[in-house]
Amino acid sequence: MIENLLLSLESLRANKMRSFLTMLGIIIGISSVIAVISVGNAMTSSVTNQFAEFGINNVSIGMQMRAEEMSGEFDTATAKVPKDSDRISNEQIDTMLSRFPEIETLSLSEDAGRGKAKLARKYSNVSITGVNVGYAKANKVKMAEGRYVSDADIKGTRNVIVVSDRTADALYGSNKAAIGNNMIIYTDKAIKQFTIIGVYQYTQPSGMGAMASDKDLETSSYIPVSTAKKDSQYKGYTSLTVVPRTGTDLNVFTDKIIAYLSKLYEKNKEWESYAYNMKSELESTNSMMKTLSLAVAAVASIALIVGGIGVMNIMLVSVTERTHEIGVRKALGAKDAHIRTQFVAEAVVLSVTGGLIGITLGLILGFIGSKLMGADFVLSPYIILGTVLFSMFIGIFFGYYPANKAAKLNPIDALRYE
Repeated sequence: MIENLLLSLESLRANKMRSFLTMLGIIIGISSVIAVISVGNAMTSSVTNQFAEFGINNVSIGMQMRAEEMSGEFDTATAKVPKDSDRISNEQIDTMLSRFPEIETLSLSEDAGRGKAKLARKYSNVSITGVNVGYAKANKVKMAEGRYVSDADIKGTRNVIVVSDRTADALYGSNKAAIGNNMIIYTDKAIKQFTIIGVYQYTQPSGMGAMASDKDLETSSYIPVSTAKKDSQYKGYTSLTVVPRTGTDLNVFTDKIIAYLSKLYEKNKEWESYAYNMKSELESTNSMMKTLSLAVAAVASIALIVGGIGVMNIMLVSVTERTHEIGVRKALGAKDAHIRTQFVAEAVVLSVTGGLIGITLGLILGFIGSKLMGADFVLSPYIILGTVLFSMFIGIFFGYYPANKAAKLNPIDALRYE
């Protein structure tokens, strides 16, 4: 077997250009499949990480316009804003907390605008979000200095704020120096002033999230939800997030929430409720992305079939060119199996060599593609191993017919061939 491999390698070296052109189809096919699957895996990993950042076990609850209400003009539909009576009220939230013991905590938030926090010539872009105590757990807010928003802050409607470490560093030079300072934020509608009570650790969105420069980066700043509601004409909420207790069956719990909310909105002709858990959304998204990657890879694998046909064609040419050599070997005692093995080995060496080049090229393309999309490159050894084995299969499958044809040559006729 080793002798056959050495003869195959010698044949490759003797016909470098022909061998390369033969392998080209396999190289293109393998590299395309590897690149597509690598980028697909990178995107899947990125999406998984992003879902994990938002809490994979969280259940999102909210309200949306009924489908029949959106059947008209798009602009008219989007212009509709739910009235306070349509929104989820504080009383309904309290009822939900008492009715469902599966709820560990509940996250509320209220958009309070965005603008620039300024100190002398320094500035930091911020978005202001009103939050409750449960928001920190639901959104994995990690404190770096000071404290988070408390129930006392919410009850007292205090003008306090928790800023990111990026904002603290940009304005005050350090997290510790920021605590206790009054921060002025200039928004489009007003100038707002808050006392900094804490600094949280900002985490750059992973994966495909757009990355702004440090100077222009906008980070969230958190104030008591009651303080944010002061400037709002609405007391209710259009959405909230629930963190279930450990061990809760997410799908069963989500169905319970849906049933409860459906009763609240069954008489509302414009708005309806929704609830979904991030885990099921992640599974659905990953399944869709894997299906898409496999579909594109299947199309790209057509080049492998073309490459395999190319291997078979060149092996048939090789058999014709070496007919006299085959006759000599048979005359010297070589059996049909020896001849067949030699030519199959040559076909396998051709396809595996092309496969290895294709794997290398595919990994490079996959790495570049992943980085261009802002996703982390994911290297799967199983894909590489599978590709090598598939390359061997192509060599054996498409090389067997020419090899068998060579093995069945009559030695006398072969010796007469010129």
